[in-house]
Amino acid sequence: MNIRSLKVTDLDFSVRCLNTLKVNNIEYLGELTQYSLLDLANFKGMSRKTIYKIIKILKDNDLKLQGETL
Repeated sequence: MNIRSLKVTDLDFSVRCLNTLKVNNIEYLGELTQYSLLDLANFKGMSRKTIYKIIKILKDNDLKLQGETL
């Protein structure tokens, strides 16, 4: 299975994070790589803690946000 095609609901995200991702039409882990840190920060309801969790899960799966380095 391709890591990018994992559903965010199948990962260790909090309910708050999942709700924020859902509102912003993000369903798959790979979709997060299309956004930068600034993009995530501008999502309504996105907290700093949630952003750090997203970055950690991406890093754990050898992925990164747009413009970030591993």
